Formats: sequence, C-alpha cells, structure tokens
Amino acid sequence: MNDHNPLYADACEHCMTRDVLPESSLPDGADGIVAGYRCPNCRHTWTCSWAVVPGRAIPPEPIGGAERLGTLLDRYVTAQLHEQAAVNRARKHLSKEGPA
Repeated sequence: MNDHNPLYADACEHCMTRDVLPESSLPDGADGIVAGYRCPNCRHTWTCSWAVVPGRAIPPEPIGGAERLGTLLDRYVTAQLHEQAAVNRARKHLSKEGPA
C-alpha cells in the first residue's frame, strides 16, 4: 500500500496552497500528533491533528533558543501547537468514563 501523504502535508485554507509541510509536531496524548504549519506563500499559520500512521515519518518537536539560530523561529506557530496539543490531551482525559 502506498502512503498518499507520507509527510503529514496539509493545504492552506487562505490561499489554497497545497502540500504545505509541517514545521513541527507534538504528541497529543493519544495515538496522534498535532502538527504546526506556516504557508510559504501567504504566511498563514494553523495546526492540524493527525492519527499516527505506522511507518510514516513524524515531524520533529519544536525547539527554541540557540538550537534554532539561523533557521525560522516562529513562536506563534509553536504556541498554537502547544495549545492545541493541550486541548487534545484534555479532551482525551475528560472523555474517559470513571467508575460507576
């Protein structure tokens, strides 16, 4: 079976640019990740939640500070990424049914 999206690419809803690759990702507490994107054309940012596909390369976790000097450091995308991952973890935690 061929993986039709091996890099968790997404499309920009503002300018319709296709195959935008995620800058980074975080685990969402389940069997998934939240990926952070920035459109190379219009600079719009967004996140997208994905189920982890076995064998598919997972985008790197965001890093900051001196490790990223000389590369695109985007605190806004990283903040969106952390916020959405926290929301996903909370949903998973709150959806578990406790003892009756």
